[in-house]
Amino acid sequence: MTISSYPLPARAMGNRTGYTLLEMLVVMWALAAVLGLGMALILTAMRADQVGATTLRDLTRRTELADQFRADVARAVDTPEKLDMFTAGPACLILRTAGDHFIYHWHDGTLDRTVVTDGKESRRSIVVGEYATVEFISPGGARPLITVRVVTAPPHAKETRTEISAALGGDTR
Repeated sequence: MTISSYPLPARAMGNRTGYTLLEMLVVMWALAAVLGLGMALILTAMRADQVGATTLRDLTRRTELADQFRADVARAVDTPEKLDMFTAGPACLILRTAGDHFIYHWHDGTLDRTVVTDGKESRRSIVVGEYATVEFISPGGARPLITVRVVTAPPHAKETRTEISAALGGDTR
């Protein structure tokens, strides 16, 4: 018996030199599934970040409005029914202080705060957000509680209401 000097094929020795087509397809499918899951997680995280940023921006706007409104109402001594071309009502609030007038006027989706001092006006818009409406409530009385109600009604979300109240002339405790 003689031993041949020719090498045996790799299969006969039990060693494999590559992957089968089926193994490659399984690996590619698994990678596609992992990448798809990763993309879904990234998109979900980005959407959550957008919702959080929108919520923080709206909260900041409401806080700025509340601080300014409460400060103006606390300084006021009276709420006149009319001043120049403005008439008090659900869309307009007029506050009189010792030397100034503050006018909050909701029109065309914008809340304007006008300060009238010695016949001079300075006006600035207060951003209340998209899909918002503003209403002023003043029940009257000796020291009325004045309220501004901001209702936000996005087309595909739940309506939210924010009410900011302040006592005319400040806290009387």
